[in-house]
Amino acid sequence: MPSIVLVAGDPSGDAQAARLITALKQRNASLTFSALGGPAMQQAGAALLDDLTTTAAIGPFDAARHLGRFTNAKRLFEEYVRSRHPDLAILVDFGDFNLPVIAPIAKRHGVPVLYYISPQVWAWGRFRLRYIRRYVERMIVLFPFEEAFYRREGIPVTWVGHPLMESAHPTMTKDDAFARFGLNPWRRTVGLLPGSRPHEVARHLPLMIKSAQRIAWQMPGVQFLLPKAPALPSEMLRRWTERAGVELRMAEGSVYDALQVMEAAVVASGTATLDAALCAVPMAVVYRASWPTYLAARCVLRIPHIAMVNILAQRRLVPEFVQHRADPGRIARAIVELLRDTERASQVRQELRQVTQRLGAPGAVDRAATVVLEALRAAASTS
Repeated sequence: MPSIVLVAGDPSGDAQAARLITALKQRNASLTFSALGGPAMQQAGAALLDDLTTTAAIGPFDAARHLGRFTNAKRLFEEYVRSRHPDLAILVDFGDFNLPVIAPIAKRHGVPVLYYISPQVWAWGRFRLRYIRRYVERMIVLFPFEEAFYRREGIPVTWVGHPLMESAHPTMTKDDAFARFGLNPWRRTVGLLPGSRPHEVARHLPLMIKSAQRIAWQMPGVQFLLPKAPALPSEMLRRWTERAGVELRMAEGSVYDALQVMEAAVVASGTATLDAALCAVPMAVVYRASWPTYLAARCVLRIPHIAMVNILAQRRLVPEFVQHRADPGRIARAIVELLRDTERASQVRQELRQVTQRLGAPGAVDRAATVVLEALRAAASTS
């Protein structure tokens, strides 16, 4: 039976890899899967070698805290490919580990490598291109500008579109969402989306709550909603909501159910900015990293924006507040302006809808599965 090993290192990559596994199993039930990943891949049917999602980190300085865990994961992966020799390795994002560590091991043992969901080498990691050229058979990318980037670099690439295009839909009506989350439908609702990883939440949520306090002071009656990422413990967020000093409720379940009731949101840079854009929610984007990671990124960053909606738009469509500029006063002013200027907010919503059309048509995961099956056939014909 053909076998595939996947490697993902954060909850988002784990979830996307799980969807790919499900699509592949629907196309070829004889495929078997193993993974360095997380609970989503395990639930999709992969045999889990180790759970890396608990070590999710941003940048090499943050990742250094989990060096022992990564060393063990490297050992487990090498033992697996040496003893089982899978037919294909699929690496999912997580470039600081997958490119310099995992890809060379796979190549050394004769396992072809596909890369699904590109690391942001186009933004601040061009030095990693040497790993991609040397070890990766093909990049499977989500954004059209990534396809153009890799083509310019002479690297085999397939753009499949973004998986969010088929999943970004509420599961209930707007009225039902207000009732479920305990919100007053006659009051204005602002969302706080601090990220999906515990250390992101620890850096962003206190800042967002301080911003919410200033928003509530300037616009009494505003209520706040905090969607819970699946991998985050409820107790962690509840500690913050109970002492927020504003009317802040936590929303469990689909993030799109929560987003549909928001008139504006403060969003941590990442996939959540696309989630908000797909629901046409005007936003202010914030981002804080450790100072070593931030300073290192400043030295190599090659693009003027960090928010994916701004990168797609190729201009500053939504305001960004990064590191020391991520100040509660600035963030509050940006949100209050959106709430008070309804014409401006309506314009932003329209522009967000236009930008998200660049994410491609629904069916991205199925198209990615087609690329994977073609690679398996090619590997079988040369073995």
